Amino acid sequence: MRTSKIPTREYFEKWYGDRDWNWYRNFVAEGIIYGMPGQWLDVGAGLGLFVECARRFGINCIGLEGSEWAVNEAKKRFSDINMRQHFLEDKFPFEDNSISTITCLQVIEHISKDTAIFMLKECYRILKHDGVLFIHSPNKYNREGRVDKTHINLYTPSSLIREIENAGFKVIKTPNSTRIVLGNSRIAKKMAGVIFKLFPFDYLSASANCIAVKH
Repeated sequence: MRTSKIPTREYFEKWYGDRDWNWYRNFVAEGIIYGMPGQWLDVGAGLGLFVECARRFGINCIGLEGSEWAVNEAKKRFSDINMRQHFLEDKFPFEDNSISTITCLQVIEHISKDTAIFMLKECYRILKHDGVLFIHSPNKYNREGRVDKTHINLYTPSSLIREIENAGFKVIKTPNSTRIVLGNSRIAKKMAGVIFKLFPFDYLSASANCIAVKH
């Protein structure tokens, strides 16, 4: 039974805009720094721009995406791309312990909680020992994230960590950005320290991102 809505062509065109594979360089760099070499997988790959970026840097990366239109667009745009249509409610088409690095960028907030739990368990199943999972999503307290009606399953940094740990992973890093930018001066840093003591980190964070390892 499908519990998650597949994004429409209009949604992809609105949110991707003029973005191309170069926009994903920092994400690929993050994967190189913290991830494992070998077979990469991008879950909920959209138009495949992350997959294309990884491939252009010589990384063997596969993309799974529920939208048939998005998969076809990716293949038309970049002939050397490996994209497959796949619904996240279904078992991933990979053997146990076969993938080294998995990315899930701005996806988990678009799927139901039950599907998210299943997806994380599938990621754990197919990852190799010491394989790495990257999750990027908006924070539940981020107003911009809440106004998007397709965001049906928003997490806070703390609740995302709990969900990932419940799937068996060990979280090693939470590269979250703050909603308050004060600058790098000495006074600004002191003010930031005071603010972080007065308010929960979950509230101050703009994102709910995690890097986790399968042990």
